[in-house]
Amino acid sequence: MREYEYEPLTGLPEQLPDGEEIVWQGVPRWTALANRVFQVRTLALYFTLLIVVHVIYKLMDGASVQHLVVGMGWQLSLAAVSLGLLAGAAWLYARSTVYTLTNRRLVLRSGVATPMMVNLPLEKVESAGLRLCSDGTGDVLFTPTSDAKLYYMLLWPHVRLLGFRRVQPLFRGIPDAQNVARLLARTVRDRGIEGGVSSPDAQEPDAATVTGGYGDGQPIAAS
Repeated sequence: MREYEYEPLTGLPEQLPDGEEIVWQGVPRWTALANRVFQVRTLALYFTLLIVVHVIYKLMDGASVQHLVVGMGWQLSLAAVSLGLLAGAAWLYARSTVYTLTNRRLVLRSGVATPMMVNLPLEKVESAGLRLCSDGTGDVLFTPTSDAKLYYMLLWPHVRLLGFRRVQPLFRGIPDAQNVARLLARTVRDRGIEGGVSSPDAQEPDAATVTGGYGDGQPIAAS
C-alpha cells in the first residue's frame, strides 16, 4: 500500500514490468457505492417516514396548512442536503477509483484527496467470493492470506464492511462482476496458483469445484 502522485498508466503508479499485462480494468458504479456504503436509499426512506409521521401528528393536532408547509419545507431541505452530500461523496469515491486485475496481482487505486494504491499479489489471495446485486452490479470479495498486511481504514470503502478482524478488500459495485470472476479464475488457473479462485460459471469446461462464498451471494472457489 502506497501513496503516489504520478500515474503513467490509468490506475497504476508505474509501468508494468516485463511479462505482466492488464487482464481487466474497471470502476465502481457510483450509485452502488451510494446505496450500499453510504446508505442513501435507506436514509431517503427514513427521512420520508419521519416527515410523513410528523405531518400526520400535526394534522391530528389541528395545525394549519401554512404551518405544515413551513415545517415540511425545512425538513425536506435538511433531508435533501444530507442525501446530496452522501451521494456526492459516493460519486467522488467512484470517480477516484480504478480496479485493475493483471496476470500477477490485484491493484486498487482510490482516494478522493490523496490517491492511494494497494497491490495484492494473486499468490496472496486465499479465496474469493462473488455477490450479485439487484441493481445489475456485483462485488468480488478477496480473502487474503494471513501474512498479507492490509489496513481497513486505508481500503475503505473498498473493503468488506465491519470486517475488522480480517480485512477483506473487494471490487465493489462493478457492472460486469461475473465476467471479472471468470477472468480472475482463468488468470489464476493459467498461473497454476494453488488456493486461487475458479469461475462460478458451471458451463465453462475448465471450471473447478465451487466452495467458499461471500455472504448469501454466489461463491467463487479455491481450486
